[in-house]
Amino acid sequence: MIMGVIAAGVMGLSLPAVPDWMKPHKPKPSERALQKQADKVRRKVYQLEGWVMTIQTDGFTGQPRCHLYSPRTLSQGRINYEGGALGFAFDRDEPTQDAWYRVDHQNAKRWQDTYPELVKLRIPLEGGTLLNPSGGVVLIPEAELETAREVHIRLEDTQSPKRFRLRGFQKAKQAALDNGCDTPESFERYRW
Repeated sequence: MIMGVIAAGVMGLSLPAVPDWMKPHKPKPSERALQKQADKVRRKVYQLEGWVMTIQTDGFTGQPRCHLYSPRTLSQGRINYEGGALGFAFDRDEPTQDAWYRVDHQNAKRWQDTYPELVKLRIPLEGGTLLNPSGGVVLIPEAELETAREVHIRLEDTQSPKRFRLRGFQKAKQAALDNGCDTPESFERYRW
């Protein structure tokens, strides 16, 4: 038999076709199995210039949930983006109600003065405790940071300001928009 196959190959003849009953049987998935697969939440993670994008697409509702953030490093805290505002994280127990911020070299502002804009954007304030309702997060509307390179935030007048670099944010946000996060509602913050 083996010699016959070798001879057929040398002479340029084709091998006989394998009958269907000899091929391995692969069952077709049922409609229920296909629907279950389609309803799953698919998750993709990308990194771009120090920013991390997590894009989850819910197969059941068809809606994307996007998380865009710069992770905490030794030199700066975590920065989270949520449809119209950036959240700058400090320790969860650090009070931020008296915080001031400065964008690049502009004049400093109280971050609580941004509340009306944040309410207009429907940005939920962090859920901290009664003693520290902000949860250690300073929220700044994105409109104030469009061309910014860095933000300095001082929590109390006895502390020195902490610097947060925004390098790569605009590119990462554009990449998220190009990958399905096309509405402000699709962006969510991770809980601290």
